[in-house]
Amino acid sequence: MSVPSSQGIAAPEFDNGNGHPGPRVAKDVVKCEALISHAAETGTSLEKTDVDAVRDARCAIDHDTWNHAIDGGFYAAMSRIAAAVQYPGRKITEDLDHCRDLVSYAAQNGKLLDENDVEAMSKARDAQQSHTWNPDLEASFYAAMSRIAHAVTPVVAETAGDDARHGARRAIRIYTRSAVALTILVVSLSCVLFVVNQISTDIAIVVKDNDAAALTLHNQLQSHAVAITEAKVKGTDAIVALQNSQPALQIKQELQQFATNNRQLFADVSRISSLTTSVGLGVIRSPYKPPCPGEKTVLNFPSAYATAHSTGYIEHEEKDDWQCNLAIAREVLEITLPLLASPHAEPGEKHPPPPEDAVAQGFQKIAVYQDIRAMALYVNDIILSIVGAVTGFMLPVLYAWLGACAAILRQLSADSAANTFHPEHSKVANRAHVTSAVIVGISIGLFSKLLEGGKEISPLAIAFIAGYASDKFFFFVDRLVGAIFPARVPDKPDGGRGGSPRSPRAAASKASGDDSAAASKHTS
Repeated sequence: MSVPSSQGIAAPEFDNGNGHPGPRVAKDVVKCEALISHAAETGTSLEKTDVDAVRDARCAIDHDTWNHAIDGGFYAAMSRIAAAVQYPGRKITEDLDHCRDLVSYAAQNGKLLDENDVEAMSKARDAQQSHTWNPDLEASFYAAMSRIAHAVTPVVAETAGDDARHGARRAIRIYTRSAVALTILVVSLSCVLFVVNQISTDIAIVVKDNDAAALTLHNQLQSHAVAITEAKVKGTDAIVALQNSQPALQIKQELQQFATNNRQLFADVSRISSLTTSVGLGVIRSPYKPPCPGEKTVLNFPSAYATAHSTGYIEHEEKDDWQCNLAIAREVLEITLPLLASPHAEPGEKHPPPPEDAVAQGFQKIAVYQDIRAMALYVNDIILSIVGAVTGFMLPVLYAWLGACAAILRQLSADSAANTFHPEHSKVANRAHVTSAVIVGISIGLFSKLLEGGKEISPLAIAFIAGYASDKFFFFVDRLVGAIFPARVPDKPDGGRGGSPRSPRAAASKASGDDSAAASKHTS
């Protein structure tokens, strides 16, 4: 039976069944006792059961009572002791592993190494395993390791090992997933913003057109109502002739376009209402009307409306509210054909509707437009607020973060190919890059006009570029700070010597004294 240990020690089977272990076992017991002694000197904690197993093994050797149970317990304990002690020291053991990684990298990549340096490393590893470490070996090993590290520059010990390769693959997975998630989020938000922007633009155009058309149509309908009253005096033929008059034809055209705009505006509001309902914000309703029965909405604050109106008034409005009844909604949104024709009496109806009811339908469309207009403007305000907040604050951060992920992935790819990925330093640098990119994304809107320089470029594009090269952006900020707040130049002392500068009065006195002295000298 052979049990491998962390120091390269194997447990052979003992020679015979008389309780005498093989010669290798006795040497292993001596090594294990040396490890325990070294652990005591260096303060390394060991399990009491492992120390007891070594003591039992020594007793078994001395009294010729070695057996399979002692053999298994001893080598299991020796493996744990060797892993805990790491002879001749934890740092030296790590350096031996690092040097092995550097030599392996050099051999795989065709780097020339001195055979004496490789031999020094091999002797050091052999001394570690045989527990014959001494100062001379340590000196020659570290001198050889220094030359090996210089030969494989820029690769260092931490970047040549398995931990670096595993860390690079893990970092690539993390930032790839982050980039994919950010891309999906950015694309989704951009699509939603594009749709709501289009709806907002449509709402603004339709409201502008219908606002102008509503007043014109109102005046035309009033004039037509007066004309109907006058035609009623002349008889039924005059009323029929009035339906196809030039003013009536113009009203029909205006009314048809007005009703079409009403339906388009209501459709835009319904699309936004579907979006708000899907995210749990409720149905869009007119802020001037109560919600429909059983309908809960967050956006229009129905509780505030209910407290401002009596219960009877609300119940009365709910019965006649076209928004709560699909049949009525279709009737008020569509136009009745033929246009401006006198309403026909229903079978058995004793009092047929008067001709003025045809005009009343036009006024009804204007009244319905007021409700739709209130909802549309309310929705448009919400859209503009949300779009402004997302575009100004959220998307720049996401784009800057995405740019940082792109830069980090490129750097990881280059580091992996060159074996220069450091498990600790690269992790810190990548996190700092992402953090800096987020800060840049938050503040990039403040510099968008300054960075554009008169050219048409989206602030989101600037955010992505700044996130990709956040260090360049902070260099730009440093230059901007230097331009706005220049460093103060200290006053230069007179004559290049120390001392405070003279005041203007002292300078004038000195000049006057010099002039007087010069005049006296000239006179003499």
